[in-house]
Amino acid sequence: MAERKVSKFETRMEQFGAWIEKYVAPPLVKFGNQRHMAAIRTAYIRIIPFIIVGSVPLILTNLPIPGLANLFAPYADKLNVLYSMTFNFIGLWLAISLGAEMAKMYGLDQNIGSIVTVACSLIVVSPIDLSANTMDCTGLSVKGMFSIIIVSVIVAEFMKFAHDKNLTIRMPKGVPANIATSFGALVPMSILATFFWIARVVLGFDLTQFLNIIISPLLVLQDTWFGVLVCVILLQLLWFVGIHGGSFTVWGVCYPLLITNIAENTAASLIGQPLPHVFTEPFVYTWIMIGGVGSTLPLCLIWWKSKSATLREVAHLALPCGIFNINEPIIFGAPIAFNPIMFVPFMLSGIVGSMFAYFLTRLGMITAAYVPTPWTTPLLINPYLSSGGDVWCVVAQVVLLIVLFVIYYPFAKIWEARMIEEENS
Repeated sequence: MAERKVSKFETRMEQFGAWIEKYVAPPLVKFGNQRHMAAIRTAYIRIIPFIIVGSVPLILTNLPIPGLANLFAPYADKLNVLYSMTFNFIGLWLAISLGAEMAKMYGLDQNIGSIVTVACSLIVVSPIDLSANTMDCTGLSVKGMFSIIIVSVIVAEFMKFAHDKNLTIRMPKGVPANIATSFGALVPMSILATFFWIARVVLGFDLTQFLNIIISPLLVLQDTWFGVLVCVILLQLLWFVGIHGGSFTVWGVCYPLLITNIAENTAASLIGQPLPHVFTEPFVYTWIMIGGVGSTLPLCLIWWKSKSATLREVAHLALPCGIFNINEPIIFGAPIAFNPIMFVPFMLSGIVGSMFAYFLTRLGMITAAYVPTPWTTPLLINPYLSSGGDVWCVVAQVVLLIVLFVIYYPFAKIWEARMIEEENS
């Protein structure tokens, strides 16, 4: 059988993929794998259960079905206590998690690292008014999360420095290990606590306010159509070259911002204020990752009865996973990664989905997400729950699925023909 000719389009796409892999991916991957970024990413993952638990009262008290809404209405205040104790203290849970992860990163005692981080974070973000015998807890919400991240890095680096330079109290050999460990942290903890006390209380330096001034332009940009587009394109490009862009690079940077945005939307909804943000965590799962990165669920349907045995088998394996937004089987099984034929629809899916939902939300045609939902929440259910029961969000997702099906179909059939040709040969 004659050797198949490679088209100019395929050659150019292969060259483009090689360029991304050589020049774009390495610095992003290096940044994503940087030890502090990795620890921060893991710490955020640890607090996801708190976010999910805290979102349950919001779902119950915002049910669109009148009968069920009336059933839970008398208990709204009590249910919202659960929300308050999770979301309003999300910074505290993050400090606990970050302290442990940062200490683990350097092989230090995780409990000590967590305790020191929490203590220093409280000094920085929750000042005490002794005259009124009160403590400002607003800094323990999303408001103080970036400050807590900075504090955790400083604590970890100084604890490592103190450990390496023996700035610790050495106990006699007969002292139990747990006591020796506690006293060993006394000197670095005292220095750290004093440092943060001088900065916050004596000098009156408000780290949270300072960071807000610096970060506010970034926060504004990432919630614009351009910021969303940049995040989506980078995410899709990295996945196309086989790099888990979500976990190691783009997602590591975006996730803290998305969590902050959904928390602020939630807070606004509870007091009847307009929802301030479009780009939130549920936005990504609802409009950009329908079936996983690249919204590959339509491919499972297109190839479900494919004449290619390979693609048919991949579709059968990938569809159950895709319903819960897991699409590694189809990304690497079809494959989509490094496949020049599938590059265009794969990139278009994220761009079209994000811009479609962004402008519908800005125009007021669908409700912005304000109820946090797990990333594995299936399609149609996710837009319904995250929007507080807006049926138009469900309708919009159905329309988007049809559009994505149309985008993927011709390219999927071209790749199917190629696979059939290879199988027959």
